[in-house]
Amino acid sequence: MKAKSFQKYLEKRLDKNEIAEIEKSAKLEMEFLQSLQEDVSKAVARYMADEQIGFNELVRRLNISPTQASNIQSGRANLTLATIAHVFALLKMRPHLVVNNKSHT
Repeated sequence: MKAKSFQKYLEKRLDKNEIAEIEKSAKLEMEFLQSLQEDVSKAVARYMADEQIGFNELVRRLNISPTQASNIQSGRANLTLATIAHVFALLKMRPHLVVNNKSHT
C-alpha cells in the first residue's frame, strides 16, 4: 500500500483527531527511541575512551558484528533489552529506566 493510499485509507476509517493522536504517539515513540540510542552510544564512547580501546577491540569484547557495533556507536541500533543488558554488563554500568507518568508533549 503506497503512502498516499494509506493516508486516504486512514482518512476513511478515522477522524482527523484520531489521526493526529496516532501521529503524535508515533513522533513521541521515535523521540524516545532516539534518546535511548543516544544514551547507549554516549556510554559506549565513554567506555572506549576510558579503556583506550578502538573499534575492533570493542567488537571483540562485545562479541558482536562490526555492523552492530557501528550502529551502536552511531546511535542507530535498534537494541533489544537483552543487547542493552549485554552492552552495559561489559561497561560495568547498571542501566536504569525511569518511567514518568506523563510524557512531555
